[in-house]
Amino acid sequence: MIWKRGLLYLLMPIVVFGLTTYLTIDILLRTGDIVVCPDIRGKTVEEAREMAKSVGLSLVVMRYENRNDVPYNHVTVQKPEANIATRKGRIVHVIVSEGPQLAEVPILTGRPLQEAEGILKEKKLELGRVIEIPHTAVGKIIAQMPKGGEKSLEGKEVIIFVGSNTNKYYLMPDVRKVELAELQDEMDAKGIKHRIEYTQGYRPARPNISSISVPTRSLFKSDNEILIYINNGGQEWPQSE
Repeated sequence: MIWKRGLLYLLMPIVVFGLTTYLTIDILLRTGDIVVCPDIRGKTVEEAREMAKSVGLSLVVMRYENRNDVPYNHVTVQKPEANIATRKGRIVHVIVSEGPQLAEVPILTGRPLQEAEGILKEKKLELGRVIEIPHTAVGKIIAQMPKGGEKSLEGKEVIIFVGSNTNKYYLMPDVRKVELAELQDEMDAKGIKHRIEYTQGYRPARPNISSISVPTRSLFKSDNEILIYINNGGQEWPQSE
């Protein structure tokens, strides 16, 4: 019994202190001097300020920090912590997200494609799809997405549009009554590749066009090689049906 009585005397101050603290907080809460700090993490600064104000607290932003996982202008940390009893009128200090780190997209237009990847890596950006578009600036960047000077998230891709050789198309005329020399001069002037094939195995003195590799009134690319067949028999051009 003696040791039980001693234990009771030992625990009595602790119990009294706990009851006194509880009753004090309860009385203060009833009188409005103590409030419970709301959970404002994940809220915008404006929302958090209104929530704090509604229970008699004020809000101060301590600093901003880059956070890839939290949107811009949202609270990440609060002091006092959420659901803690605190004195009315106290300041709640918060840390706010600036969002992910942004990088300025470099101006790539006019540069050779080979330089693009290195320039983008310096800005912590990635080279995205490379799309070729017929253009006079062959091998050079003629457009980009996003545009140079805009802001983009680090690690994002930039799509590049590069100039490529332009494909010209021509309509094959009826060359049955055209002299070979005249046809060659016109093809040379337009940059059309062509080659002559002699059906008799030798070059005639008066070459006659017997056929051509592209049908009359058909479209063909300028980079297609046209075969012109020549014989020495004066054979007439086959009549189309």
